[in-house]
Amino acid sequence: MPHTDGGDTVSCRPAAAVGRTFQTDVWLLMVYIRFPTLQDVNACFQVDGLIETDYVWQVQRTIEPARVSFTLQRVRLPRTMRLPYPPLGDSLIRRYEERDGLWVAVDGGQVVGFVEMVWDAGDGVAWLHHLVVDRERRRQGVGSALLWRAAQAARERGLNRVLAVVNVKNDPAIQFLQNNGFTCVGYNEAHFSHGDIAMYMARSLARWPKAIR
Repeated sequence: MPHTDGGDTVSCRPAAAVGRTFQTDVWLLMVYIRFPTLQDVNACFQVDGLIETDYVWQVQRTIEPARVSFTLQRVRLPRTMRLPYPPLGDSLIRRYEERDGLWVAVDGGQVVGFVEMVWDAGDGVAWLHHLVVDRERRRQGVGSALLWRAAQAARERGLNRVLAVVNVKNDPAIQFLQNNGFTCVGYNEAHFSHGDIAMYMARSLARWPKAIR
């Protein structure tokens, strides 16, 4: 059933201290995570989601008569790559109209990040559709706090795991998910229409902390 979520005031800290759980040291800022207003949704489209990376992931395959194996390997680029965040489409508006599956991180009245989840109750999966933090506010724990809030909503629905689909060129997102307990569970060369390879990443909800600590 669609519902309206209350907000959470969350302390955030630098990425160097962000791991699979939250600790109480070196807090630097406070953000308020809540279901968005319509004004917040409009502000989500203005969040700077530009991606800068010095690494990509490459697929190495071995094909034999009775076995196919693959390895995803992280490779350093000769120069920094800049990638614009993909178009958001109208999914944020749909989540807003449904009053479900969307949260924003607000600091000083400004939207500094957002997360969108899509529920698949039949398979017990919460799909991490979008998680964007403004470039100026990254590596401060905002993304981990947003992810935590969305994971709690997924747990409340009785779902089992969170799945994310990430472009192999988006190494910062892959590193972020790994730091938050996700593991690679496969890849797909046909997922994106532009031909880039998609990495599938997953985390069980069973051991996700029920409180930020």
